[in-house]
Amino acid sequence: MTSSGRTYQVVAIAGGFSALLSFGWWWLIFSQVVENDYLTVGQAVTCLAGASDLCALAQALCTNDHLYGLRWYAPEAFWAASAVFVTGVLLSARNSRA
Repeated sequence: MTSSGRTYQVVAIAGGFSALLSFGWWWLIFSQVVENDYLTVGQAVTCLAGASDLCALAQALCTNDHLYGLRWYAPEAFWAASAVFVTGVLLSARNSRA
């Protein structure tokens, strides 16, 4: 395996790890929203990858008892992590065929 192939794998792993972190950030915020019956799990899942008025309202209902005082979630984190992961996977697959 070439060094660029290994670099692409590292990029894919970093993207996957970042996606897991963004999922954890989302769950940290929206788990309490679901627990308090402000949203169903199905409604909260839409907030993982997008921002809507419903998501904004749910975040506004958050209390200050989150870890580190976090009260909001940015779906851009999920999209950026996903883009890095997919880029790493595609470049790694392309490099392995060459």
